[in-house]
Amino acid sequence: MPERVFRGIGLVGSRALPEYFRAQVSGVVSCLIQRGYSVHSGGALGADSFVLDALLSLDACSQGVIFSPWASVSSFPVAVRSSIHRFIAYGGRVDWGCVSAGSARGVVIAGLLERNSRLVRASSGLVAFLYGESSGTRRTIAEAVRLGRRVIVFVCGSGASLPRQYGGSWVQLGGRSPLSGGYLFLPAISFDSAQDKDTAQREATMEGTRAVRVLQEVH
Repeated sequence: MPERVFRGIGLVGSRALPEYFRAQVSGVVSCLIQRGYSVHSGGALGADSFVLDALLSLDACSQGVIFSPWASVSSFPVAVRSSIHRFIAYGGRVDWGCVSAGSARGVVIAGLLERNSRLVRASSGLVAFLYGESSGTRRTIAEAVRLGRRVIVFVCGSGASLPRQYGGSWVQLGGRSPLSGGYLFLPAISFDSAQDKDTAQREATMEGTRAVRVLQEVH
């Protein structure tokens, strides 16, 4: 039986993503919400907290899902706990994990990896904000590519770079939407000819407001 894919987009990124990227993340959240997508996030610091705050400020918690490695709100980072409580109170959903507070480091790491996998599998596309090493975000991107999800990556500085090991290519999105400037991954196996690839590249570099449609899974 084919795996079920939901009309939701995952937003992930570095915990160290600077505050001055908050407006950009919020713009992407608003863009997706306005077009009827649900927004999937991990409930951590940095990029995740910007996503959570955007859902709260847009009064769009009912269109958000937080994928948690934790079994309860009390295990989330202290800095985001009050926002998690508000998110739930305003209709947001949490997909709970099973890691409890005080668990061994190995258990926590396994829970985080499993959380990322659940987020990708529940999403039809992924938007990622790379800043610095971003090792966890890179693993999430790799999982999304492996599963054939559409992926857009923003390279946000501090030595971050586009992943190069997936056998495809990255095309920068044009236009003036919040997704403009991001890089869309084009898998090499998705094209039967160079002409098909050129067509996809032209589509990807058109107005950024159309990029959301490119994210959606096509079977």
